[in-house]
Amino acid sequence: MENKDGFVAVKNSQLIITDPEGLGRYPRIEAADNIDIYVKGEKQNNEIVVSKDVENEIEFKINNKAKEKQLSLEITKDRMEANLVIAMTAEQVLQIKDKEAANQIVIETVNKEQNYPRIFKREILNLLNSKQINYGIKHDYITEVINQPGDISGKYLIAEGKRAEAGIDAKLIKSEDFREEEETLFTVIDSIDKGKIICYKEKAIPGKSGVNIFSDRIPAPPVNDFELEAGLNVQLTPDKLKAIAMEGGQPKIVKKKGVVQVNIYRQYTINGDIDKYTGSIKYDGDLLVKGNVTDYFDVDIGNDLKVQGNIANAEINTQGNLYVNNNIIASTLYIGNYLDKETVVKLNYITIKIQDLEQAVDEILGEASKRKMNISDFRTGKIIRLLIENKFPDFHDLILELYQEIDQKSELKDIFKKVVPYFTNMANLERIQDESIFIELKKNIEQFLDTRINNDDVLSIHTGYIQNSEINIGGSVIINKLGCYNSTIRAKGAIIVKNRDGFLKGGDYQSEEIIYAQIAGTKLGKTYFRIGKHIFIKESLGTLVINSDHDSITIDPEKKNINYQIDDFGQLVVADSLPDLEKYLTEA
Repeated sequence: MENKDGFVAVKNSQLIITDPEGLGRYPRIEAADNIDIYVKGEKQNNEIVVSKDVENEIEFKINNKAKEKQLSLEITKDRMEANLVIAMTAEQVLQIKDKEAANQIVIETVNKEQNYPRIFKREILNLLNSKQINYGIKHDYITEVINQPGDISGKYLIAEGKRAEAGIDAKLIKSEDFREEEETLFTVIDSIDKGKIICYKEKAIPGKSGVNIFSDRIPAPPVNDFELEAGLNVQLTPDKLKAIAMEGGQPKIVKKKGVVQVNIYRQYTINGDIDKYTGSIKYDGDLLVKGNVTDYFDVDIGNDLKVQGNIANAEINTQGNLYVNNNIIASTLYIGNYLDKETVVKLNYITIKIQDLEQAVDEILGEASKRKMNISDFRTGKIIRLLIENKFPDFHDLILELYQEIDQKSELKDIFKKVVPYFTNMANLERIQDESIFIELKKNIEQFLDTRINNDDVLSIHTGYIQNSEINIGGSVIINKLGCYNSTIRAKGAIIVKNRDGFLKGGDYQSEEIIYAQIAGTKLGKTYFRIGKHIFIKESLGTLVINSDHDSITIDPEKKNINYQIDDFGQLVVADSLPDLEKYLTEA
């Protein structure tokens, strides 16, 4: 007899078994995970061998899945949105899958139909209510979602608050007369006539508050506002919105914290040079020099200085802008009370130490009062001396150190003059009655920093060429012609050489923002740069050393497109775009 394997098939959920012939193999069946097999009422757990004589005693039990639904809410951190998360499982109505005849088969199922659970609107509203969400509920949208057929698993925005609307900051608008004057480098006297409007304020418009999904009020972001203040030769209209020139002259706007002060400075004109016939010049307003500032004659100006010729071998101090039509040679310039970062850090540290000193004195006197001791026995001066000597010794050292470092002509020197004698001879401290001298020092330092560091009134130097000079400016240096050679420039703003062949050759250039030039370096030595934001050099002629506060790189000669910026970690990294010069050139 020929040996033939048996086989088994499934048709209409019934097994059809054919036994083997001769020594053929009996058929085998096993079930998928969702099916249980029973033989003569006993559940089988593994693959089983079947034969024709048990064909009618084999049963299949299908484990149908019941329909399920899960509803949950996701609430955003800002409490402005609630998302409904729906997870659905359909009820599976299954039947045994037909199988072709084979010696071994797996009993499987096929879907006959699927029934998804229904979601009712009240379930969603109850869920929102359980989380105390009662504002911005999207009722129509919820109805639309739950009326969709089939599987609607997913995330749906069903409640949304009303976001606060930002207002509009107050603006200072310069008059046409003012703007026309700014476009001209050299203007002869009286750029604004008496009685004309210099500028006006557009009022701030407050924003609108919002509401989150819990009905909490969300305040609108604060708007930036300022008070318009009349300075020298200026009067405000009764509504405090317009500044009117009471004299003809040069308008000057000084922006401080929360205040914009408008001044009119009379412009003084020297029709020739500043030389032995004029002597050194000190003037509180604007000065226009139609010639040169010649060797060894100094100029100290309270506002803008405009020189149509050159400055050579001079010391220049201005509290305003400096415009030099030609060259600055072998001169020292202090423009707008430049402060280096280190000095700013020291000044801030002193104000903190004064605050700590005040607190320590109050604690000592307060403790004495609690113990019902005679406070009159506690001399404040003696307490201050002991605290400075024992608890705050670095405060003493820093005051004297900074006083020595400050330039004699600096306003800072006057701020410290009153307190320095108490630190050069500590015994003097015992004579003071209270902490008022230190409170005054702290106030003066804070005002100084506010007007010098946080002043939005950006100063600039405009010149054609600089050589062998030292420049300190609380703004930017804009070089219009050749460039700069062998000089030291420290700028709070930018150092920019506009000319397409302009250079920075030799010297030390420090900018808290950007440095920009076509050519840099010299074959005679290294040229040094320190930047706060960005540097671009088209080509290096010599070795360049570029520093940031936390990094340093050296650029070899004959390199092209040197373009670095400072990342969030203070490191110098290759920039993917050029520095934005527009801000500085517009301000200038």
